[in-house]
Formats: sequence, structure tokens, C-alpha cells
Amino acid sequence: MNREALQRKVSALRRELADAEECLSSMGGGIASTDGVELLDLFEVEELQAIQDAFSSVTGVASIISTPEGDPITAPSNYCRLCGEIIRKTEKGLADCQRFDAGLGRFNPGGATLQPCESSGLWGGGASISVNGRHIANWLIGQVRNEHADKAKALAYAREIGVAEAEFFRAFEEVAVMSQERFEEVGRALFLLANQMSWIAYQNFQLNDNIREIRSAHEEVMTLRNYLANIIDSLPSILVGVDSEGCITHWNMHAAEATGFGQSEVAGRRLSEVLPDLGEELRKAAAAIAQGAPAVHERVPEDVDGERRFRDVSVFPLVANGVRGAVVRVDDVTEKVRIEEMMVQSEKMVSVGGLAAGMAHEINNPLAAVLGGARLVRKRLLEDGGRNGRTAEACGTDMDAIGRYVRARGVDAMLDAIIESGERAGKVVTNMLGFSRRTDGEAGEVDVAVVLDKAVELVRNGQDLEHTYNFKDIEFDREYVGGPFPVHCEKSKLEQVFFNILNNGAQAMTSARSETGRPPRFILRCGYTGKAIRIEIEDNGPGMPEEVLRRVFEPFFTTKKAGMGTGLGMSVCYFLVTEHLGGNMRAESSPGRGATFFIEIPASGAE
Repeated sequence: MNREALQRKVSALRRELADAEECLSSMGGGIASTDGVELLDLFEVEELQAIQDAFSSVTGVASIISTPEGDPITAPSNYCRLCGEIIRKTEKGLADCQRFDAGLGRFNPGGATLQPCESSGLWGGGASISVNGRHIANWLIGQVRNEHADKAKALAYAREIGVAEAEFFRAFEEVAVMSQERFEEVGRALFLLANQMSWIAYQNFQLNDNIREIRSAHEEVMTLRNYLANIIDSLPSILVGVDSEGCITHWNMHAAEATGFGQSEVAGRRLSEVLPDLGEELRKAAAAIAQGAPAVHERVPEDVDGERRFRDVSVFPLVANGVRGAVVRVDDVTEKVRIEEMMVQSEKMVSVGGLAAGMAHEINNPLAAVLGGARLVRKRLLEDGGRNGRTAEACGTDMDAIGRYVRARGVDAMLDAIIESGERAGKVVTNMLGFSRRTDGEAGEVDVAVVLDKAVELVRNGQDLEHTYNFKDIEFDREYVGGPFPVHCEKSKLEQVFFNILNNGAQAMTSARSETGRPPRFILRCGYTGKAIRIEIEDNGPGMPEEVLRRVFEPFFTTKKAGMGTGLGMSVCYFLVTEHLGGNMRAESSPGRGATFFIEIPASGAE
């Protein structure tokens, strides 16, 4: 390549670099800062070494690429013995060479710097490599002499640095001879290559910056993707993505746990195949996708391991990148349905309680009249003296005769029976009013043993009125140790707990008496365990198998015949003990050995 061609190439490279810098300036610095960027961040050292070695081999000059501070990046190429093994081996010679190299490597966008060495008279040159206007490396060449080299000056320098003149002169004669014109052409080629490397460095920097942005964007996308996946997986719902054909595209963790199938096992399969129990509802997904409107189907029933459960199935149409599909959400709402039913049942119980209270008031009035009349008849027939005697004499008889007649005919026993039954009925009505009366929610100190005895009386009275079971012969053994047993609570709540347990146990024992052959019997225990009061209610009924015992406190779980129970009694007991009374409750039982319920409640004053 001649001088004019080199000059044109250099000018073209200058214009490209200037245009690139102007473009960056107009973009407001569209790429990242080049601060701290080094040449080896943009090139492999092996690549630089190969270019340098090829340049030195073709031109015949020594060559090395260094940092702007003078630290070598590549290994020297074509170094002469004079510089490499003699001058640079002395302290002064090395310092002079480093100073000379620093001058050659100064940033000079106008061309290569060419000048003779002040020490040995050899020629050297340098061109800077930059990226986006920032100086990042020097490419140094030289270690040649021309025909005008001053040998005497060179020998004087040998003496100055303290080396043998003969050895210095022999090495000087080995240095390649190159004309001034030829060295200048090599300098222009060097500048061309250095500018080309600057342009490549700039492109590599842009590429690296783009790669960093892409990696950063990819990391952000992956972070967001993982974040969304974690959100979706943390939801307590089955979330499934399907395409327009109903084939699965996404499957969250809850779906995998509920079905036992992982994402890889269900991808591409039809959702109706994986969740056949909901097939009818899921077939409506296609209609929802076609209409572009969500579809919600509430309380879809299904049987799971013999248990009735309910699910809400929601289908939300989805359009992504022109591809139509849907998100299907399946929520287990069994507990919600049960709670709603419990609330309805609770309202019914409140209504029944109000009705019972009204009936008790209505019964009380005629009952009082019956009791009052019976007592008055007995008094007027059997008590002598006063108006009774005078009235009897006026009627031609006396009280002794009337008394003999009443006793002979058993009228006195009948009246006693009426009075006793009336008093008993009145007690039942009083208990019914007390149990059904709403409390004001205020807690107070009550004795557990007293409340338990009151519940026993309620059970007896209630069953006597029912006439479905005969509980007259139920035995109640009490083992109260270390009373009294004060607790701070609402009396009605504790009474309801005992009533439900005793009522269930009484029904179970009397119903199974023909099977067990044992007279029904409760053992009631009260005592202290640490700072808590422990209550045990033991019956000798038929007991419970393990599968029933595990579910005895579940809402709506019952082993009674249809219409005989709601399945709420024991769950209400557990709730009241654990939530309202601050205690704990458990049960022990086995078939044929009865059941025992254990309740522990903090005693009053216990910390």
C-alpha cells in the first residue's frame, strides 16, 4: 500500500470515529461510561500478540503493546539484543528507555509519534489505542537505525551506563538498518492499525455494553418470572393455564400437590384428562374463551375419599401474543361452606333457644296454678282446725272423717305425686330458662364442679322430657379431689361444653346398652394439674374406633343416623375450650371400652 492510500485509509478511520463520537454525544451518552475499561476487557491477549508478531515480522521492527502507564500487555516481538539484553539490563538504561517509551505512547490522534532515542540513537515510534476518546493502550515500535546513526554518540552512551564498549558496539551493528522514509511508512501503517483497533475496541465495547444490558434485562425478566411463579405457587388455589384447545400450558405447585402430577407430566395434556372430576365444569372453559368473559361456577360438589367436598371453579379468558387461552382457578371452599352451614345452624339454635324460653314462660303460668291448687286442696283436706274444721261441722262431718276418707282412697298420695311432679317440672323449666338465656358476654369466677353438676341435672331433665331414651338409671360417680375449682370464664360456655359431652355420652350408652350389657355410668373427675384444672368425663359406652376418634372434633362429623345430630356438638366444645376458655381438649377411646374426654382450663389467678 503506497503513501497516498495509507493517508486516505487513515482519514476514513478518523471520520468514522468522529461520526461515532458525535452520534454518542447526540444520544446523551447512549452507552455506558468507559471509565475503568482496559484493552484486555475488549481483546484477548492471544489475539493482540498474533497481530503484533505479524506486524513485526512483515515490517522488521521491534514491537510491544503496553498500558498508557508503560506496563507491558503483550510479550516483546523482534526485540534487538542491544535494547533487550544490554541497555535495559542497567538501571539508567532501563529508566531512559521507559521515559522514551512514555513519550512515544502519549495520546496523539493526529498520527504516529516517530523520533530517535536520545541514548543509543535508535529510532522508535508509537500510536495510541483509544475507545470513545479515552486512551487505553500504546502500540510501540522501533529498535532500528538509519544510515545516519552516530556511532560515536552510541559508544559514549555505553560508557555512561557502564557497559563494555566492544560488546555494545557489536550489538549496535546487529540492529536492523532502515531508511528514514521506510520507517515513516511503517509509522503510518502503525497508526492505521492502531486506529482500526480503536474502532474495533469501540465496537467491542458497544457489544459488551449491549450484552450487559441484555444480561441485565434477562436477569430482571428471570427475577420477575421467578417472583410471579412464587406468587402463583404460594396461592392456596389450583391455578392452571390452558390454550384454546384446553391443553395445559402452566401448572402451579398447589395443582401438583393436589393431583400428584408435576408440570412436566401434564404439559400439553387436556385438563379434563388430568382433573376428570371437574370435567363438566372445565368443558365450559372453551365457551368462556370464545365469549371473552369470565365464568365462575360455585360450590361444585365432589367425593374425595368418601368425604363430600366443594370447589369453586373460575375460568378467566387470556390473550397473550395473539394466542388465546384461559387461566383456570380451582378453590377448595369446603370449610367455607361448612362455616356458612354452621352459622345457619347457629341461627337455628338461637331461634330454638328463644322458642324454648317462650315455651318455658308459657308453661310456668299454668304449672304455678296446678301446684298452688294441689297444695291448697291437700291443706284443706288434711289439715285440721280453723276454717277447715268449722266448714266440716257445718256440713255435718269433721276433719277426722274427711282425713280417713282421703287416706283410704289414696287421695293424699295422689296430691303428693301431683305436687312432687309439679315441683320437678318447675325445676326443669327453670333450668331450661337458664340454659337458653343469652349472656351479656361478661366473665366471672365460677366453680367447675358446680357447673358440671348443673350440666348433669340438665341432661337428666332434658332426656326425661324427650321420652326417646330412658336415662333414669344412669349412674354418676364423682371423684372431685382438692376442690374448690375456680376458673374465670363465662358460665354458660363452660356449661354448654359439659352438657354436649354428657348428652352425647348418655345417648351412646343407652343406645348401646343391649350390646354392652353394662348399666350406663359416668365417672366425673376434677383435680389440679399444675396451674390448670383438669376435668375428665368418662363413660362406659361402646367407644370409638381410631378413624372416628381422629375426626371427633371436626365440624359436621357425626356417626348418628340422619336427623339425630348435626355433627356440631363436639366441634363447638373444642372451639369453646381452646378459643374462649384458653384451655385444651382431647379424647381417648377404643371400641368396647368407652370414651374419656380430657379438658384442662387455667385456674383463676394462674399466670
